[in-house]
Amino acid sequence: MNRTPTPLTEPADLLPLLRACDLPVGDIAPGPAQRFFGLRGAGGCIAVVGLEPSGALGLLRSLAVAPAYRGQGVARQLVAYAETQARALGVERLFLLTTDAAPFFTRLGYAALDRAAAPPAIRSSAQFAGLCPASASLLCKTLGAAAPGTQPLQEAAQP
Repeated sequence: MNRTPTPLTEPADLLPLLRACDLPVGDIAPGPAQRFFGLRGAGGCIAVVGLEPSGALGLLRSLAVAPAYRGQGVARQLVAYAETQARALGVERLFLLTTDAAPFFTRLGYAALDRAAAPPAIRSSAQFAGLCPASASLLCKTLGAAAPGTQPLQEAAQP
């Protein structure tokens, strides 16, 4: 397994894992508005995380790890990587919705918020507006400043 996250620019790279983990895929469209990063193993993508930047706000989404790779720090690594990318893009607060991973994200410094407190940019995301159930918990983390010289990873050129 390659332990360095790489951009995933083709839906076919991430959809099988997201579906296998029962995560919503109805709005997947990798590009500047939706950045996906993953780790690859011999059989393809074994872990993925998404980031939807919107100015100073961002949505962390679609964190999935194949069962054989769970418990090895892979999810924590991808979240840290996505947070670094978010900081480099100027994101100051990162939000997420989860139905079953709130304790994991709380350990990473995210705090629960009432869904009514979500900013308009987050409420208008497809994840918030309907793909995730209304019972999903909303969490938020305030990010520190990007390290000097940190640049977001560029998207691979599309053919």
